[in-house]
Amino acid sequence: RIRIWGDPGVESPPFGWGLSPTYPATRRVGQLMLSIDGVADTVLTRLDGDPGALDHLRYDVTNLAHYLRRDAEVLVVGAGGGRDVLSALVFGQRQVVAIEVNEAILEAINRTFGAYTGHLDRRPSVRFVNDEARSYIARLDRRFDIIQLSFIDTFAATAAGAYVLTEHSLYTVEAWRTFLDHLSPRGILTVSRWHFHRLPAEIHRLVALGTAALLESGISRPRDHMVLVRTRAGADPNYPSTIGVGTLLIAREPFSDQDLDETRAVATRLGFEVALDAHTIIDRTLAALSAPDTLAGAIAASPLDISPPTDDRPFFFHTVPLGRALRLAATDQGNVSFNIAAVLVLVGGLIVAGGLTAAGLAGVVAVRRQHPEDGGVRACDAIFFAAIGLGYILVEISQLQRLTVFLGHPTLGLVVVLFALLLSSGAGSFAVSRRAWAGSRTAPVAPLVIIPVVILAFGALTPAVIAPLQSLETPWRIVIAIALLAPIGVVMGMAFPWGLELVRRRAPAATPWLWALNGAASVLGSLGAMLVSISVGVSAAFWSGAAAYLVAAAAGVRMAGPISDGRDGAPR
Repeated sequence: RIRIWGDPGVESPPFGWGLSPTYPATRRVGQLMLSIDGVADTVLTRLDGDPGALDHLRYDVTNLAHYLRRDAEVLVVGAGGGRDVLSALVFGQRQVVAIEVNEAILEAINRTFGAYTGHLDRRPSVRFVNDEARSYIARLDRRFDIIQLSFIDTFAATAAGAYVLTEHSLYTVEAWRTFLDHLSPRGILTVSRWHFHRLPAEIHRLVALGTAALLESGISRPRDHMVLVRTRAGADPNYPSTIGVGTLLIAREPFSDQDLDETRAVATRLGFEVALDAHTIIDRTLAALSAPDTLAGAIAASPLDISPPTDDRPFFFHTVPLGRALRLAATDQGNVSFNIAAVLVLVGGLIVAGGLTAAGLAGVVAVRRQHPEDGGVRACDAIFFAAIGLGYILVEISQLQRLTVFLGHPTLGLVVVLFALLLSSGAGSFAVSRRAWAGSRTAPVAPLVIIPVVILAFGALTPAVIAPLQSLETPWRIVIAIALLAPIGVVMGMAFPWGLELVRRRAPAATPWLWALNGAASVLGSLGAMLVSISVGVSAAFWSGAAAYLVAAAAGVRMAGPISDGRDGAPR
């Protein structure tokens, strides 16, 4: 959801988190604010003709790469209100391609407010693309001199801290390898994030991510390929609560002495600080994170999680280890407060769900004691229903997280995964409906064998299948995701009606209790899946779900046997 607000007839100081303190405070520009998801803001800037008039963009630390690469082919990831596109035009760059996943934003800046923004889309040197950035870039044969990512995120649900637990497909080692592969020989990947002096976790993690991506690309001396420049607002220990901006530049080839001299000259003139390059070490942690021999040690020594995110653990914004949340919550830790809130909400919910699940188990035990004449509820019954509840939700959420990275957008991932799993699970439930039991004296055990076999095969094959298909266009990736999910949805859908019909025939009074136990276990599993994914990885959450189905299969074998009528105990 987007909202554009402001007075188009009023000029105001230029918007920019990374503006130099040397920029003349008296200058004004026309601009409107673009609010995304209610809290993440960017800006639409009025352009009357000549982009050169917007010289404030030359004073922004996020645009440092434009000083180093002139007459460049530029790729902007996340067009937003068009600010990075204007930056490229201000520096006279040759060509700009701007990718934006949100069609409503492109509609706003190029049509609804096109006259205000100068119709950037009509300029011959500018091209807007409505697509998911990572897959679009992977499909291109073209190389760029600058690939720019400036604050690519939104802060939906920050009140609960939920955004830090969301997957982000652009901040993983695999994604950055794709970006590096699409740089020209002189190309630079420029990424800007927040910098907080007391705990600069985002910047530290950004450097660790850059180092890991360079190492996996076969570069043995990653520091020679990286430059980090930051605003002094976030670097001054005299103002520890001030949030600044850091811009990390990563080059295909080592930065030349001319590049480094130019960077230092620009930084000095604009009041920025070079925090890291091949010859500059002012932060021991940054130095350690940029060297292959000390990377692991620096990550281990950090009070926060600054390990490089991967597609299996794509939680760039989650930096608070579970065991440190309470300790950090007692101090002023600035921009990790959302992390702390998310962890505390997750752990608190897990405790509540665990208590309710235990209450469900107690209810099942009570039914067993109160209705012995009804055949009772055996331990294997309770284990079976709890295990399939845990297993289903663990598999579902792990695939939601994995395929969100594959599909490139959380909303798309949610819709596709839920649609595919719920529809196919319904088909599986229908396949083992009561008609499958007609005239049978024993429970069909085929589902107990099929379910774990299909899930294990799915887990082994899926990562290898989706990795080379990341470059396909979105409709094809949706089709592939549905095709992958349908088989496991069908087999997982078989388990619940199989067990429910078996218990209904033997102990009908226990049916609602076991149903409730299954639901409680699902709630517990949804929180457990998040806990496992952010702590260990998405694959670990999936294999935990597979293990739950193996437990369910073992319990189901104990449940199976002659099917009796609960009223008299006689076989039917």
